[in-house]
Amino acid sequence: MNDSPTRTLDEEDEASPSVNLEPAPLIKRLIAFAMDFILIILLLQLLAHFMPRFWDIHTQEEFKHLLQQATLLPKEEQINSEEMARFIHDSNLSPETYEMLMAMVVWACFLPVLYFFIGERYFGGKSLGKATFGLSSVRMDGQELPSSPFRLFFRALCKGLSALILITPFLLPGLLNFLFCFLNRKRRCLHDMVGATITIQEKSNKEESV
Repeated sequence: MNDSPTRTLDEEDEASPSVNLEPAPLIKRLIAFAMDFILIILLLQLLAHFMPRFWDIHTQEEFKHLLQQATLLPKEEQINSEEMARFIHDSNLSPETYEMLMAMVVWACFLPVLYFFIGERYFGGKSLGKATFGLSSVRMDGQELPSSPFRLFFRALCKGLSALILITPFLLPGLLNFLFCFLNRKRRCLHDMVGATITIQEKSNKEESV
């Protein structure tokens, strides 16, 4: 008589969570991310254009003057964070303009995170770029997202900030997140590790019926 406990089908599926999960083609993932990256840049430009309108006209004019003066700085100083911090300090900005700058920095950091979190939390693991190419992020057990909202948030935080860093001169930390996919056979980036997810190519209806 066999005394070993009977395992249900669900338990067997959990025991081998990622057997049939094949990572999506890297070229499709790259193009999909490029689409998302361009969209994020456009959203940041819209933020910089419309956000000053929530402040008074004096603050808006001071902000425009600051931007004009910043464009006259040498390229080396524009990409040097210490020089830019000194430039802003020496500009003697009003408290309102300084407050607006800080608000814009916070929203600029939060916007890419929000973009990826909404896509994966509420649209089946798809950003706009992924949806275009039939890609989807799923849990390592093969189930659709969402998993834990906290894990999804930290995944979006890692991916969003990495995308934002790619816009700056200090792009190496952002690149490392994405280059991490070359160090494992499931082609998972660092944000996939954080979120316990994998990006796959969704099957078409024709393939599912075979």
